[in-house]
Amino acid sequence: MSKRPRLAAIMMENIRVASMKQSPPRVVALVPVYNEEENIERTISSLMSQTCRFEYVLVIANNCTDRTVEIVKDLQNIYGPEILRLVDMGKNPYLKSGALNYGFALIDDQEIDFVFNMDGDTIVHERIIEVGLKKFAREPKTGGICSACRTMPLKPDATRWERFLWRMQNIEYSLSNAWRIESLNSARVLSGAASLFRMSALREVRDLNRQKGLGDDIVWVNDCLVEDYLLTLNLKDLGWATKSCHEMISWPAVPLKLNGPGGLWRQRIRWARGTIDVIRERGIRKNSWYDTFGVTLLILNFPMRLLMIAAYIAVFMSGVPIQIIPIYLLLPLVIVFMQVYKLSKYGDQLDPWQYFFAVTLLPIEAYATYREVLYIYSAWLSFRSPKRAW
Repeated sequence: MSKRPRLAAIMMENIRVASMKQSPPRVVALVPVYNEEENIERTISSLMSQTCRFEYVLVIANNCTDRTVEIVKDLQNIYGPEILRLVDMGKNPYLKSGALNYGFALIDDQEIDFVFNMDGDTIVHERIIEVGLKKFAREPKTGGICSACRTMPLKPDATRWERFLWRMQNIEYSLSNAWRIESLNSARVLSGAASLFRMSALREVRDLNRQKGLGDDIVWVNDCLVEDYLLTLNLKDLGWATKSCHEMISWPAVPLKLNGPGGLWRQRIRWARGTIDVIRERGIRKNSWYDTFGVTLLILNFPMRLLMIAAYIAVFMSGVPIQIIPIYLLLPLVIVFMQVYKLSKYGDQLDPWQYFFAVTLLPIEAYATYREVLYIYSAWLSFRSPKRAW
């Protein structure tokens, strides 16, 4: 995009932002859902409780085979079919991205200022839209803002294993939020869990994808496992800023089992494999070189961990006296201090067990090793087979 149209777009955006002081901005929520009968009522309730009301909430049912559609229809009797709208796509080969693009096409010709995109298994804070709109008003060059993702509260009847997995992910999400808060100049991913977008920015992405020959109404690319990450990169490539906001809070559901459908392994393989697919396709470019470096470092960390363990075993087996240098003991103590400090400052729903995991380091290190193995396997999948979608 040339500089002149870009300046014109920014000027128009400044005019639009100035007009917000006179009339409230129009916001639509797009909620793609797939078999969310367990969470959809809480999701919609949290949207309907916003301090800044939506023009309407559009639920796009995506190949649902459970009671999700029936529950949404019942909720329409409460909130009204004009405020809570439902589209049942039936057969949708592109799943989540297909549902989002279908919803975007329905609102594209309307006077919409902002689009809130969230998952059907997430609940959001009642001020998430109010806070996001205030941030947009201050930052006319920002195209999208990601919420701080916390974990949905654990169900009371959870097993010990489910509680352990939930606690590990809650620690992970808390530390990730700390990283986001401390680096607010840019968001790596405008998470599909809950993000607010400027409509004009999404239209620019649509036009960019048209130029690439991907289709007429494609904002979220269909042949991608991480459509939210690719959308974020496209916004950055077009010159839009992408931000995180710790005052915009969402609580997505997290996997409470390791394997099988809906398990942690499959979710993280999709995230990691999709990220590596996108990085490989783009190459080392301005807005993704840092991610390339981060993924490479994560993959290399596992063999380095194995070499260190092997070295310790070799020294122990050799019978050579081991000399402990006190200053080297400071490093794990510093790590423990930083983790406990960040959990205390940025964490949510913390309990003594989570602090115990942070202090002892072993559970967190075991979980980190699990993620490293997952990334190595994802890299192998990415090189072994063609890029694929959901």
